[in-house]
Amino acid sequence: MQQAEILSIVERLLPAYHAADFETVLDQVVGDHSPTAKLLVKMEMNRLMSPCTKKIDLRGRVQGECREFTLDGIQHWLDDVAFNAYHKNIKKYGSYTEGVWEAMVNTRNNYRVMTQKNRATTNPNGVEEYQFSVESVHLGFDLKRKENRLKVASQVEMKLSQGQQIHAVTVDLSDSGAKFKVPTAFNYKLGEVIDVYFLELAKGSKIEDVDNHLDYRVVGIDQCYENDAVKYLRTIKLSPSDLPDRLIREALKNTSQRVRHDNQDKIIRARTRGYEHTFLKHTCNLPVFFSKNELKLVLMTENNKSIWQYWQDERNQQALSSLFSKERMSLMAQTGVKSTSNILYSFKHKHQDKSLFYSMMVPEANREERKLFWHVGARRASWKVFKLHVFELDSEEREELARHANELNLDAQELTHCGVLQELADTQSARDYLLSEKPLLDTKVLNKFRQSRATDNRVLSLYFDACTRRREPRYKLRSPIFLSNHSGQTVAGVTTDISKHGLGVILNESINLIADEMCHLNFKELQLYDKSLPLSKVSYQAVRVGSTGKQIQLKLEYNTENSRVAAFFEKVIRHNEGKLIEKNEILPSNAILEGLHNILLDKVVSAPLFFEKQNNNIKPRVIGINQPLADCLMPFARLGGERKFVLDPIFKGRTNTLIAQPMKRIDGAGPHYFEVYVHSMLLNERTQRVQTRLSTEFDSVKERLQFIKKAQTVGRFFALRISSAPVFDPITSLLRKDIDELISISLTQARNLEKEILGIVGYSEVVDVTDEVLVRLELTR
Repeated sequence: MQQAEILSIVERLLPAYHAADFETVLDQVVGDHSPTAKLLVKMEMNRLMSPCTKKIDLRGRVQGECREFTLDGIQHWLDDVAFNAYHKNIKKYGSYTEGVWEAMVNTRNNYRVMTQKNRATTNPNGVEEYQFSVESVHLGFDLKRKENRLKVASQVEMKLSQGQQIHAVTVDLSDSGAKFKVPTAFNYKLGEVIDVYFLELAKGSKIEDVDNHLDYRVVGIDQCYENDAVKYLRTIKLSPSDLPDRLIREALKNTSQRVRHDNQDKIIRARTRGYEHTFLKHTCNLPVFFSKNELKLVLMTENNKSIWQYWQDERNQQALSSLFSKERMSLMAQTGVKSTSNILYSFKHKHQDKSLFYSMMVPEANREERKLFWHVGARRASWKVFKLHVFELDSEEREELARHANELNLDAQELTHCGVLQELADTQSARDYLLSEKPLLDTKVLNKFRQSRATDNRVLSLYFDACTRRREPRYKLRSPIFLSNHSGQTVAGVTTDISKHGLGVILNESINLIADEMCHLNFKELQLYDKSLPLSKVSYQAVRVGSTGKQIQLKLEYNTENSRVAAFFEKVIRHNEGKLIEKNEILPSNAILEGLHNILLDKVVSAPLFFEKQNNNIKPRVIGINQPLADCLMPFARLGGERKFVLDPIFKGRTNTLIAQPMKRIDGAGPHYFEVYVHSMLLNERTQRVQTRLSTEFDSVKERLQFIKKAQTVGRFFALRISSAPVFDPITSLLRKDIDELISISLTQARNLEKEILGIVGYSEVVDVTDEVLVRLELTR
């Protein structure tokens, strides 16, 4: 009998080892084999089941950090994998035996075991070499923190509700809760009450009731994606005892220790906030705020302004208010519903020089109407697909906005919901929506999806930074003018404000003019100041036309003749500096930006990536994540080590396409978008391989469909939409404030933080579009 066969039989017989009829069961299992085979099986079982008293010290022998544990009265130095193996095998063998010992010293991450497997792709440390391994930063991690937490790795004894006694390790500890690292060998349930004894902290403590057991309720169970041997339990304390608070104070025995602990926490928090500020300043998503069914506030960035501009009609008037109609928002912003999300399809149609917007949310149409909408809209250059996420604001968030009601110039007390408008697809993937057969419906059925052009609701737009967006100051000035359009229509009016290269006017009656059209102005009063200038016919371009056609914003056309006009206006402004009143721009204060920052960070629906320059090459350095981790990011987390994500499957071999070209520092450059298909192959919940293809790398639709079907059959399929854009100025006003506060703690740390954030040269955002890709390709199961 081969050794492998002997071990297989032993594995099957282990549960019956202590049974009274063990000999009978043994005869039945090995009855067809020789007496020698039966003897070998029995000898092996006796060896594995014999009690063991050997200590285990895995320090320097395994890939992972080891800690000291006291198990069955014996002290060991174990890592997380061996610790989980102990609990898993104790249930199998019943006690600490030779079999348990062997399982603990032969774990998969043991250097000796890995060497025996002859992994050609690993380095001496047993870790595969990766080019794009990035650090993860937990966005909003300290947002809700209202009490001191002590980061301490200390052994505890834990008793589950079903009576199992296990050993765990604290991750952090506060007076009202704790986070524990536990082995995955046990079944944990949300809401269950666990009994905890702080074994290690109690050893050297002088606190009287330190031996007391405390009750905690499990409120969260987090996977450890880089190590499947452990999980994290987030808990709140149920016992009235203040023992954890006294343990924290005792651990921080003197003032210098407390200050060092608090300062270290502030340094970590300042760095995290630095990336949070940069994320919110460069996000490609459009944050929006509602008062029940009405849109009130929009937050702008350099990367999401394309969404804002998409919803502007021929007058540059916003159509977002009609996109978020009362009927539509009554479905999305329901009182008491914490969050909702839905898909929006849209396109524009030109009719009699007017831009008509068509939009459809999935629940608003049946399948046939949706397919017709696809076939009509996807053939147009304006085709877009969005996802709208809506979150109900809690009482604290409403109070935070209410404090800035006057500054916002709106009734902030009425703001009830926050939303994120996220672009999922555009004309790059429009052909996918034409693959299905066009339904035999009259296109007139789509008229019900046409948005109203009436926009009574004024929407306030703010940039997420307290710095001016204007290239030059504007001054209040009323001066009579005549405005003539391309068809020769002339209307009298007055200027409202003026700058070197632009002005605002109010006409006495409406005029036929749309955005970007050219017109001429006659400054009949200003002409008297300099008769040598051609101020009777100055060419301007319309920037925005009011809904009545009377309020118009204009910019000076750039040509040689108009350069003299610009110089004249500059002279007028300079000579009347004390008389002209500058027209203030609405800029958010740091206080309101801080409030918006806190509201948005627990509503993140994408993963930001921050790039730095290394040896003339741009590489990703940090990825922002939320808990629980998005499913689409799990394969990359499993490939990485401690707090690392491996992005080689995405970027390796595609650096020029995904990084170098789209992140060139070109003024006005917007984000480039790429669709990445991911095939994650799993074995026993462990990622073995991640294969990726850009949607443009497939030779045919058939090949793309085969890739998706194979991924769904053998592993998991994800579709990601990745944006890439350069970063010109990563520092925000809020970050400047944080750095100034950090200087008082550590000048070196403040300089390092500023240098690190200033080193960000590129930005990407990862969006999960899996469901939308499967729907448009009709591959949903």
